[in-house]
Amino acid sequence: MDATSPGIDRRTLLGLLPLTGAAALLRPSHATAASTATAATTVTNTVAGQELAGIAANPAFVFATDLAGTAGSGEASPIDADYWLGVHEVTNAQYLEFVTETGRTAPPYWDGGTYPDGKADHPVLTVSLDSATAYCAWLNSQADTEGWTFRLPTEAEWEYAASGPDALDYPWGDTAGTTYADLVLTSNYNYMAVCAAYELAEHGDELATYTATGSDLYGQSFPISEILSIGGTGTVAGWNVTASRTGFVYTDVYDALTGTGGYTTPVTAYPGGTSTTGLLDLCGNCWEWTTSVITATHGGEMGEQVNAIRGGSWYANLNSCTAVYRGEGRDPSGRYPTVGFRVAATVGA
Repeated sequence: MDATSPGIDRRTLLGLLPLTGAAALLRPSHATAASTATAATTVTNTVAGQELAGIAANPAFVFATDLAGTAGSGEASPIDADYWLGVHEVTNAQYLEFVTETGRTAPPYWDGGTYPDGKADHPVLTVSLDSATAYCAWLNSQADTEGWTFRLPTEAEWEYAASGPDALDYPWGDTAGTTYADLVLTSNYNYMAVCAAYELAEHGDELATYTATGSDLYGQSFPISEILSIGGTGTVAGWNVTASRTGFVYTDVYDALTGTGGYTTPVTAYPGGTSTTGLLDLCGNCWEWTTSVITATHGGEMGEQVNAIRGGSWYANLNSCTAVYRGEGRDPSGRYPTVGFRVAATVGA
Protein backbone atom coordinates (compact mmCIF):
# COMPACT_ATOMS: atom_id res chain seq x y z
CA MET A 1 0.00 0.00 0.00
CA ASP A 2 1.40 3.41 -0.94
CA ALA A 3 0.42 7.03 -1.45
CA THR A 4 -0.78 6.32 -5.00
CA SER A 5 -3.22 3.60 -4.00
CA PRO A 6 -6.84 4.54 -4.78
CA GLY A 7 -9.02 5.41 -1.81
CA ILE A 8 -6.09 6.06 0.55
CA ASP A 9 -6.09 9.59 1.91
CA ARG A 10 -3.64 11.47 4.09
CA ARG A 11 -5.46 10.50 7.27
CA THR A 12 -4.99 6.81 6.58
CA LEU A 13 -1.35 7.23 5.63
CA LEU A 14 -0.56 9.26 8.76
CA GLY A 15 -0.82 6.17 10.91
CA LEU A 16 1.34 4.12 8.54
CA LEU A 17 4.33 6.40 8.15
CA PRO A 18 7.40 6.27 10.37
CA LEU A 19 8.85 9.49 11.78
CA THR A 20 10.80 10.70 8.76
CA GLY A 21 9.90 14.13 7.45
CA ALA A 22 8.35 14.89 10.81
CA ALA A 23 11.74 14.55 12.46
CA ALA A 24 12.88 17.77 10.84
CA LEU A 25 9.87 19.52 12.29
CA LEU A 26 9.92 18.03 15.77
CA ARG A 27 13.64 18.09 16.53
CA PRO A 28 14.14 15.49 19.26
CA SER A 29 16.74 16.80 21.69
CA HIS A 30 20.17 15.14 21.62
CA ALA A 31 21.37 16.47 24.98
CA THR A 32 22.89 13.79 27.19
CA ALA A 33 21.77 12.88 30.69
CA ALA A 34 25.22 13.84 31.96
CA SER A 35 24.50 17.48 31.15
CA THR A 36 22.08 17.76 34.07
CA ALA A 37 23.02 14.93 36.40
CA THR A 38 25.88 12.66 37.27
CA ALA A 39 25.59 9.83 34.76
CA ALA A 40 25.83 6.34 36.18
CA THR A 41 28.02 3.73 34.52
CA THR A 42 25.67 1.63 32.42
CA VAL A 43 26.21 -2.11 32.11
CA THR A 44 24.27 -3.70 29.27
CA ASN A 45 23.60 -7.21 28.08
CA THR A 46 21.52 -8.70 25.28
CA VAL A 47 19.52 -11.83 26.07
CA ALA A 48 16.84 -13.41 23.86
CA GLY A 49 16.91 -10.33 21.65
CA GLN A 50 16.31 -7.99 24.57
CA GLU A 51 18.87 -5.25 25.20
CA LEU A 52 19.05 -4.87 28.97
CA ALA A 53 20.64 -2.35 31.36
CA GLY A 54 21.78 -3.43 34.82
CA ILE A 55 20.47 -1.51 37.83
CA ALA A 56 21.77 -1.93 41.36
CA ALA A 57 19.56 -2.77 44.32
CA ASN A 58 18.31 0.09 46.49
CA PRO A 59 16.95 -1.16 49.83
CA ALA A 60 16.38 2.47 50.86
CA PHE A 61 14.18 3.40 47.89
CA VAL A 62 11.28 5.74 48.64
CA PHE A 63 8.82 7.03 46.04
CA ALA A 64 9.19 10.75 45.33
CA THR A 65 5.44 11.31 45.83
CA ASP A 66 2.41 9.51 47.14
CA LEU A 67 -0.28 8.33 44.73
CA ALA A 68 -2.01 11.71 44.97
CA GLY A 69 1.17 13.44 43.80
CA THR A 70 2.20 15.03 47.09
CA ALA A 71 5.96 15.55 46.95
CA GLY A 72 7.92 14.13 49.86
CA SER A 73 5.07 11.87 50.96
CA GLY A 74 5.94 8.73 49.01
CA GLU A 75 6.09 5.38 50.75
CA ALA A 76 9.19 3.26 51.19
CA SER A 77 9.42 0.35 48.76
CA PRO A 78 12.77 -1.44 49.19
CA ILE A 79 14.46 -2.84 46.10
CA ASP A 80 16.47 -5.63 47.67
CA ALA A 81 18.12 -7.19 44.63
CA ASP A 82 19.95 -6.04 41.52
CA TYR A 83 17.81 -6.20 38.41
CA TRP A 84 17.80 -5.45 34.70
CA LEU A 85 15.38 -3.44 32.57
CA GLY A 86 14.88 -3.34 28.84
CA VAL A 87 16.71 -0.40 27.29
CA HIS A 88 13.68 0.00 25.02
CA GLU A 89 9.97 -0.65 25.19
CA VAL A 90 9.03 -3.93 23.52
CA THR A 91 8.48 -3.22 19.83
CA ASN A 92 5.92 -4.38 17.30
CA ALA A 93 8.56 -6.48 15.56
CA GLN A 94 9.58 -8.22 18.78
CA TYR A 95 5.96 -8.88 19.68
CA LEU A 96 5.28 -10.32 16.22
CA GLU A 97 7.79 -13.12 16.91
CA PHE A 98 5.85 -13.99 20.06
CA VAL A 99 2.46 -13.88 18.30
CA THR A 100 3.73 -15.99 15.41
CA GLU A 101 5.24 -18.68 17.63
CA THR A 102 2.49 -18.87 20.27
CA GLY A 103 -0.64 -18.06 18.28
CA ARG A 104 -1.55 -15.34 20.74
CA THR A 105 -4.05 -12.73 19.54
CA ALA A 106 -2.44 -9.86 17.65
CA PRO A 107 -3.11 -6.25 18.70
CA PRO A 108 -6.29 -4.90 17.07
CA TYR A 109 -4.49 -2.17 15.11
CA TRP A 110 -2.44 -4.78 13.23
CA ASP A 111 -3.78 -5.93 9.87
CA GLY A 112 -3.39 -9.35 8.33
CA GLY A 113 -1.52 -10.64 11.36
CA THR A 114 1.23 -8.03 11.32
CA TYR A 115 1.96 -4.47 12.40
CA PRO A 116 1.41 -1.39 10.17
CA ASP A 117 4.06 -0.55 7.59
CA GLY A 118 6.92 1.49 9.03
CA LYS A 119 6.18 0.62 12.65
CA ALA A 120 8.48 -2.35 13.24
CA ASP A 121 10.57 -0.40 15.75
CA HIS A 122 7.67 1.42 17.43
CA PRO A 123 6.38 0.16 20.80
CA VAL A 124 3.63 -2.42 20.68
CA LEU A 125 0.32 -1.15 22.11
CA THR A 126 -3.05 -2.59 23.20
CA VAL A 127 -1.30 -5.40 25.06
CA SER A 128 -2.95 -6.46 28.31
CA LEU A 129 -0.91 -7.11 31.43
CA ASP A 130 -1.76 -10.78 31.02
CA SER A 131 -0.33 -10.80 27.49
CA ALA A 132 2.76 -8.89 28.56
CA THR A 133 3.31 -11.46 31.31
CA ALA A 134 2.87 -14.25 28.75
CA TYR A 135 5.49 -12.55 26.57
CA CYS A 136 7.96 -12.68 29.45
CA ALA A 137 7.17 -16.37 30.02
CA TRP A 138 7.82 -16.98 26.31
CA LEU A 139 11.21 -15.28 26.62
CA ASN A 140 12.00 -17.56 29.55
CA SER A 141 11.39 -20.57 27.30
CA GLN A 142 14.05 -19.50 24.80
CA ALA A 143 17.24 -21.55 24.59
CA ASP A 144 19.60 -18.65 25.40
CA THR A 145 17.88 -17.48 28.61
CA GLU A 146 19.34 -20.07 30.97
CA GLY A 147 20.05 -18.38 34.29
CA TRP A 148 17.83 -15.42 33.42
CA THR A 149 14.23 -14.85 34.49
CA PHE A 150 12.18 -12.33 32.54
CA ARG A 151 9.20 -10.61 34.13
CA LEU A 152 7.57 -7.19 34.34
CA PRO A 153 8.98 -4.53 36.70
CA THR A 154 7.44 -3.35 39.93
CA GLU A 155 6.48 0.30 40.16
CA ALA A 156 9.42 0.96 42.50
CA GLU A 157 11.87 -0.65 40.08
CA TRP A 158 10.44 1.44 37.25
CA GLU A 159 10.69 4.75 39.15
CA TYR A 160 14.18 4.10 40.45
CA ALA A 161 15.40 3.31 36.94
CA ALA A 162 13.71 6.45 35.62
CA SER A 163 14.72 8.96 38.29
CA GLY A 164 18.08 7.47 39.22
CA PRO A 165 20.07 7.86 42.46
CA ASP A 166 19.52 11.64 42.36
CA ALA A 167 15.71 11.25 42.31
CA LEU A 168 15.40 13.39 39.17
CA ASP A 169 12.04 14.69 37.95
CA TYR A 170 12.90 13.46 34.45
CA PRO A 171 15.19 10.64 33.36
CA TRP A 172 17.65 13.22 31.96
CA GLY A 173 17.43 15.92 34.66
CA ASP A 174 15.09 18.17 36.59
CA THR A 175 13.65 20.19 33.69
CA ALA A 176 11.70 19.06 30.64
CA GLY A 177 13.56 21.36 28.25
CA THR A 178 10.60 21.46 25.84
CA THR A 179 10.12 24.48 23.56
CA TYR A 180 7.81 25.38 20.68
CA ALA A 181 8.21 28.25 18.22
CA ASP A 182 7.53 28.81 14.51
CA LEU A 183 5.81 25.41 14.21
CA VAL A 184 8.90 23.61 15.54
CA LEU A 185 8.77 21.53 18.72
CA THR A 186 11.98 20.59 20.54
CA SER A 187 11.45 17.77 23.03
CA ASN A 188 13.23 14.95 24.84
CA TYR A 189 10.20 12.68 24.55
CA ASN A 190 7.09 11.83 22.54
CA TYR A 191 3.86 13.16 24.06
CA MET A 192 0.71 14.82 22.69
CA ALA A 193 2.57 17.93 21.49
CA VAL A 194 4.63 15.82 19.09
CA CYS A 195 1.48 14.71 17.27
CA ALA A 196 -0.02 18.21 17.52
CA ALA A 197 3.13 19.84 16.11
CA TYR A 198 3.16 17.46 13.17
CA GLU A 199 -0.50 18.15 12.40
CA LEU A 200 -0.06 21.93 12.62
CA ALA A 201 3.12 22.03 10.54
CA GLU A 202 2.04 19.60 7.84
CA HIS A 203 -1.77 19.74 7.78
CA GLY A 204 -2.86 22.83 9.71
CA ASP A 205 -5.08 24.09 6.89
CA GLU A 206 -6.77 20.74 6.30
CA LEU A 207 -10.22 19.99 7.70
CA ALA A 208 -10.98 17.63 10.56
CA THR A 209 -14.57 16.50 11.14
CA TYR A 210 -16.09 15.80 14.55
CA THR A 211 -17.27 12.18 14.62
CA ALA A 212 -18.07 11.48 18.27
CA THR A 213 -21.73 10.91 19.06
CA GLY A 214 -22.77 13.50 21.61
CA SER A 215 -20.15 16.01 20.55
CA ASP A 216 -21.43 19.60 20.59
CA LEU A 217 -19.92 19.92 17.09
CA TYR A 218 -20.83 16.51 15.68
CA GLY A 219 -20.58 16.46 11.87
CA GLN A 220 -18.96 19.88 11.64
CA SER A 221 -15.52 20.38 10.07
CA PHE A 222 -12.78 22.85 10.98
CA PRO A 223 -9.15 23.43 9.97
CA ILE A 224 -6.83 21.61 12.34
CA SER A 225 -5.17 24.94 13.14
CA GLU A 226 -8.49 26.10 14.61
CA ILE A 227 -8.71 23.02 16.83
CA LEU A 228 -5.14 22.59 18.12
CA SER A 229 -2.60 25.07 19.48
CA ILE A 230 0.73 24.70 21.31
CA GLY A 231 2.28 27.06 23.88
CA GLY A 232 5.93 28.05 24.01
CA THR A 233 6.78 25.43 26.65
CA GLY A 234 4.93 22.61 24.88
CA THR A 235 1.50 22.86 26.49
CA VAL A 236 -1.32 21.78 24.16
CA ALA A 237 -4.80 23.28 23.90
CA GLY A 238 -7.66 21.72 21.98
CA TRP A 239 -6.56 18.12 22.38
CA ASN A 240 -9.48 16.85 24.48
CA VAL A 241 -12.38 18.87 25.89
CA THR A 242 -14.28 16.12 27.66
CA ALA A 243 -17.37 18.06 28.75
CA SER A 244 -18.35 19.04 25.20
CA ARG A 245 -16.66 16.07 23.47
CA THR A 246 -14.67 18.42 21.30
CA GLY A 247 -10.98 18.76 20.54
CA PHE A 248 -8.68 16.80 18.27
CA VAL A 249 -9.38 13.38 19.81
CA TYR A 250 -13.04 13.53 18.72
CA THR A 251 -12.23 13.97 15.01
CA ASP A 252 -11.90 11.69 12.01
CA VAL A 253 -8.19 12.53 11.75
CA TYR A 254 -7.61 11.15 15.23
CA ASP A 255 -9.78 8.10 14.48
CA ALA A 256 -7.57 7.25 11.50
CA LEU A 257 -4.48 7.74 13.61
CA THR A 258 -5.52 5.37 16.39
CA GLY A 259 -6.65 2.82 13.82
CA THR A 260 -2.99 2.22 12.98
CA GLY A 261 -1.53 2.38 16.49
CA GLY A 262 -1.41 6.08 17.33
CA TYR A 263 1.40 8.60 16.89
CA THR A 264 4.16 6.48 18.38
CA THR A 265 7.78 6.95 17.36
CA PRO A 266 10.74 4.55 16.96
CA VAL A 267 12.16 3.50 20.31
CA THR A 268 15.50 5.10 19.38
CA ALA A 269 14.02 8.45 18.28
CA TYR A 270 14.76 10.44 21.46
CA PRO A 271 18.37 9.96 22.62
CA GLY A 272 18.10 13.18 24.64
CA GLY A 273 15.64 11.36 26.87
CA THR A 274 18.16 8.70 27.91
CA SER A 275 18.15 8.07 31.66
CA THR A 276 21.24 7.95 33.84
CA THR A 277 20.68 4.17 33.81
CA GLY A 278 20.86 4.08 29.99
CA LEU A 279 17.16 3.55 29.23
CA LEU A 280 15.11 5.34 26.55
CA ASP A 281 11.44 6.36 26.36
CA LEU A 282 10.83 6.23 30.09
CA CYS A 283 8.81 9.37 29.42
CA GLY A 284 6.27 9.30 26.61
CA ASN A 285 5.69 7.03 23.61
CA CYS A 286 3.61 4.54 25.62
CA TRP A 287 2.57 3.95 29.20
CA GLU A 288 4.28 0.87 30.65
CA TRP A 289 2.72 -1.88 32.76
CA THR A 290 4.04 -2.69 36.21
CA THR A 291 3.10 -5.57 38.48
CA SER A 292 2.24 -3.25 41.39
CA VAL A 293 -1.43 -2.95 42.34
CA ILE A 294 -2.63 0.51 43.40
CA THR A 295 -5.85 2.42 43.98
CA ALA A 296 -5.88 4.83 41.05
CA THR A 297 -6.06 8.51 41.93
CA HIS A 298 -6.03 9.85 38.35
CA GLY A 299 -7.67 9.00 35.05
CA GLY A 300 -10.83 7.12 34.22
CA GLU A 301 -9.96 4.35 36.71
CA MET A 302 -9.93 6.70 39.72
CA GLY A 303 -10.83 4.81 42.91
CA GLU A 304 -10.36 1.37 41.32
CA GLN A 305 -7.83 -1.32 42.20
CA VAL A 306 -5.63 -1.53 39.11
CA ASN A 307 -2.06 -2.18 38.04
CA ALA A 308 0.10 0.92 38.05
CA ILE A 309 1.28 2.20 34.69
CA ARG A 310 4.14 4.65 34.40
CA GLY A 311 5.80 7.09 32.04
CA GLY A 312 3.05 8.71 29.97
CA SER A 313 2.46 8.18 26.26
CA TRP A 314 2.10 9.78 22.83
CA TYR A 315 -1.42 10.79 23.96
CA ALA A 316 -0.49 12.11 27.42
CA ASN A 317 0.06 15.72 28.48
CA LEU A 318 3.45 16.93 29.65
CA ASN A 319 2.50 16.72 33.33
CA SER A 320 2.00 12.95 33.04
CA CYS A 321 5.32 12.34 31.32
CA THR A 322 7.77 12.54 34.20
CA ALA A 323 9.85 10.05 36.15
CA VAL A 324 7.81 10.64 39.32
CA TYR A 325 4.19 10.98 38.15
CA ARG A 326 1.99 8.37 39.85
CA GLY A 327 -1.66 7.44 40.32
CA GLU A 328 -2.52 6.15 36.83
CA GLY A 329 -3.47 2.49 36.44
CA ARG A 330 -5.39 0.11 34.20
CA ASP A 331 -7.36 -3.11 34.51
CA PRO A 332 -4.83 -5.92 33.90
CA SER A 333 -7.17 -7.67 31.45
CA GLY A 334 -7.72 -4.53 29.37
CA ARG A 335 -5.99 -3.57 26.12
CA TYR A 336 -5.39 0.15 25.70
CA PRO A 337 -4.19 2.19 22.67
CA THR A 338 -1.61 4.02 24.77
CA VAL A 339 -0.26 1.17 26.95
CA GLY A 340 2.67 -1.12 26.17
CA PHE A 341 5.45 -2.58 28.28
CA ARG A 342 9.15 -2.95 29.00
CA VAL A 343 10.67 -6.18 30.30
CA ALA A 344 12.57 -6.64 33.53
CA ALA A 345 14.91 -9.52 34.31
CA THR A 346 16.88 -11.05 37.14
CA VAL A 347 19.87 -13.37 37.01
CA GLY A 348 20.14 -16.56 39.00
CA ALA A 349 16.72 -16.16 40.58
